[in-house]
Amino acid sequence: WILFSNKLFWAGFSAGIVGTLLGFPLDLVKTRMQTQLSNSGTKQLSTLSLLSHILRTEGIASVYKGVGPPLLSLSIVNTLSFTSYSYFRQNHFHGQDGWDYKNALSGMMGAPIFGIVTTPENFLKTQMQLDNVQAEREKGKSIQINQTFQINNVGRKEIELHQPKGRFTSSFQCARSLVSSHGLPVLYTGHVINTLREAAFVGTYFFCYEGYKREFHNFLLSIGEMIGKTEESLDESQGSPSSTALAIPMAGGCAGATAWAFTFPMDCVRAGVQGQLIPSSQSRGQNIRKQGALKVLKHLLQSKGFTGLYAGVSPSIARAFLVSGSRFSAYEGALWLCRWSGMTSSTTGVHYGDEGPGAYDD
Repeated sequence: WILFSNKLFWAGFSAGIVGTLLGFPLDLVKTRMQTQLSNSGTKQLSTLSLLSHILRTEGIASVYKGVGPPLLSLSIVNTLSFTSYSYFRQNHFHGQDGWDYKNALSGMMGAPIFGIVTTPENFLKTQMQLDNVQAEREKGKSIQINQTFQINNVGRKEIELHQPKGRFTSSFQCARSLVSSHGLPVLYTGHVINTLREAAFVGTYFFCYEGYKREFHNFLLSIGEMIGKTEESLDESQGSPSSTALAIPMAGGCAGATAWAFTFPMDCVRAGVQGQLIPSSQSRGQNIRKQGALKVLKHLLQSKGFTGLYAGVSPSIARAFLVSGSRFSAYEGALWLCRWSGMTSSTTGVHYGDEGPGAYDD
């Protein structure tokens, strides 16, 4: 009850939900781009082109296919990340504001727990996002695009995209089908690479967040001094000065983008491992052959080169800024609602601008 009565819990939970819903379409595009097979006859689509194709050929519902697991897990992980980072930073590593490696260590401490939660989520999400193209991937082909363009009466080009019908209707049905055929461990396909990516991501995120926050705070302070304005102190109930209030969302967005850019090759390998076609039915005594992270990495380098490790990075960077900004707004809004409703006391947590490290975009 203490956990559920804490306003930081509900703020983090709300931030996770809002951020996931807004960023999921771009996450779908990222996964499709990461796992596109490199064939000579395949046309590589841009972010907007691929999103437009998905909407036209698969419908708007497909954009949110597989949103259930991340909607739940990221809400939990965001809540845990606030608590874990603050605890280790204040009580064990004593990280300082600014560019301090101890902030990275404080963030990484929660990665093993995050991995337990996010590995099944990422696996089911990736299986669902690739469900409509799994038949083509099984044949070693990417999405077949009809290069015959037909000009209609308004002079626009139409592209016919042939998509196989998906096997799964929901994340629950996907999980039930795969677990019944392959056992519970199938949900932890790619657990090692996913946990390593989590550690690298949260470490980079919190290290950059504290550093960027200090830099933006000093920059905004200098701007205020140049235009002849002095920084006004707010009362204790409102928390930090205005420059810090502006620096927090700016730092959060930049930290998320930096963390994604740094760890994206690991995420690309993770998507390759967890996005493998796993049959929903299995004959007795038949073992499925799954490629490990090293084999997926080798295949990516051979087929796409080093740049293949960054396939889909553009929608990820855009998603990082979008999600970070929306989560900050949702977080503050939830805190305000908790205080307004009287559900929590003013001493159950600190103001987001004072201690909150932000909601990292995983």
